[in-house]
Amino acid sequence: MMTLEPWQSLLPDSAQQLIHVIGWADTARLINTFGGTTLPMPSGVNAIGRATLALLAEKMGDEVTQKLAQYYGGAPLYVPRCSAALRRARDNVIISEFEARIRAKETATSAVNQLAMEHKLTDRRIWKILKTTPPDDPTPDLFQGFA
Repeated sequence: MMTLEPWQSLLPDSAQQLIHVIGWADTARLINTFGGTTLPMPSGVNAIGRATLALLAEKMGDEVTQKLAQYYGGAPLYVPRCSAALRRARDNVIISEFEARIRAKETATSAVNQLAMEHKLTDRRIWKILKTTPPDDPTPDLFQGFA
């Protein structure tokens, strides 16, 4: 599983809120499992609510489910896909893997072809990712401290 932490600025507000409630690791699991869906978050006071929470607990565990139920209980919970951050994380992995293959004396064409198959992308897309490497961190404020 890729980490989204370095690209926190690319995450939507709903993901930021989930991180605050259940932490980074559990938010990543929730996004990977339920990303792009709306989950009913009953408070668990009736049989249907308890059954719904039990289903969520199967995937996420009791502790995470209880935290989500306490925070969102009674309101629907939209789990964002976080596609921009996931794409940035994937691209970073591809760049790192390409660099490692080149250091191991593999040809660039061979490395790109292997990466395309491993990541289920076209070789053209891999080349484009390698040519447009985004910075890991956003541009710092160059005028900070000046009034």
